[in-house]
Amino acid sequence: LMSIELMINAVNMNLLAFSLKNNNLIGHVFALFVIAVAAAEVGVGLAIVLLIYRNRASVDLGQVSEMKG
Repeated sequence: LMSIELMINAVNMNLLAFSLKNNNLIGHVFALFVIAVAAAEVGVGLAIVLLIYRNRASVDLGQVSEMKG
């Protein structure tokens, strides 16, 4: 998951750099939307981890893989 966040941040840096180069604010606005989506993604991931912990009383990945079958 950390690599996804790094890629999102790299995209934001590119959006801001090209926006500054072309003297417009579209890249800034789009970067804010990307940050909002990334925050929502983190919220969903945290909710999934909390639900797994509530149901299994552990976040052990071995127990989570048993849920498939």
